[in-house]
Amino acid sequence: MFSVLLLFFALRSVALAQSKVNFIADGFDDNRNNWDLYDTKDYRFQIADGHLAIDAYSVAVHAFQNINATKEDSYAIHTRMIFLNGTSEGWMGIRFNMSEDATRYLTFSFNNAQGFLVSNHAGKKHEVLRESKSVVIKPYDYNTLTVVKKENKYQFLINDKQVYQDELKSFYGSQAGIYVSNNMSVKTDEFQVYDLRRGKQKIISSQVAMAKASDTDIKQIIEQQSTMSEDFRGFYQSFFKAAFPYEYSTVVQYAKNINNVPFVRKTFFEHDLSSMRYHNVNALTILSACQGGYTFLVAEEYSHDTHQDVIKFVVVAYDNQGNQLGRKDVGSIVTENGKYYQTLDFRVSQSGSAIMFNVQETYFNGNVNKKLVSFNGDICNLNSY
Repeated sequence: MFSVLLLFFALRSVALAQSKVNFIADGFDDNRNNWDLYDTKDYRFQIADGHLAIDAYSVAVHAFQNINATKEDSYAIHTRMIFLNGTSEGWMGIRFNMSEDATRYLTFSFNNAQGFLVSNHAGKKHEVLRESKSVVIKPYDYNTLTVVKKENKYQFLINDKQVYQDELKSFYGSQAGIYVSNNMSVKTDEFQVYDLRRGKQKIISSQVAMAKASDTDIKQIIEQQSTMSEDFRGFYQSFFKAAFPYEYSTVVQYAKNINNVPFVRKTFFEHDLSSMRYHNVNALTILSACQGGYTFLVAEEYSHDTHQDVIKFVVVAYDNQGNQLGRKDVGSIVTENGKYYQTLDFRVSQSGSAIMFNVQETYFNGNVNKKLVSFNGDICNLNSY
């Protein structure tokens, strides 16, 4: 039995080694994948703040990569994008199976009217394979699109929910990328071509994009990471990095329960919790890399009694050994007896070294409390603003 397993893994390793597909995981911290960047009167492509920004002023455009795939290969193409302005019900999405001259391809796209479209373009011939609507699309927000190809069988997913599947024979070439209709501006902060056996990579922005630092600062940040304690490294690696600005609705979908991370057990559960009915700690985003440490956005869920439940959003700062440097409350969501007593919304932005939360708390009686929570993201001093 053991020898059979060895043979299985050996054959699997050979199969993986023979794969010729160019797997990509791009978070657009830089242009390491050599996207064509243009700035003309008709369109513009640029990489900034962890996004590929596309402005299609007067013509529909696409940006693409040669992924070196064949008709028989199995893989997935994935992107995450958001509409900025222009024609609000215009189309944006993925193009794939594209010919070398970029005249023949398939397209999987969506719009802010919660519509999605799968189409086949063979030169002058255009065929709609599927057009419908789906409630899984979040209008005017970030959405993910994924095309899963298993030879000639295709699945189409929006926000990880399948909306269509089909067997498609049209394979014009190995180019794949991002498509935007005319009179639209969009941003995409993630583009992946991944092996189905290994799955998507978790994309975290590079330290360059996080800190917008000089070469000396970048070297210092890399040295910080190399000297992290193992417990703190596990905590650090639990967090997602989002490009500023972003909303509560964008970041909350990445909440990850980290109760079982050893560092969390030591630092968030060090006190007597016998008075609490429950206590959960959720990782959200890394906010900044600062001098000697990092700042994080954390959501704590807890209840002291059977009537009131609280989700508190806090900013915490630690050095790279896990020593707390500061803590600052952002706001809370509170329910009493299963009904909302207080709800929360916020927008996170950055201006120079300042990281700012524009917060709105709304109470059951309609009263609204607006406040600004800010701190210096460069020096990990949560009391500096």
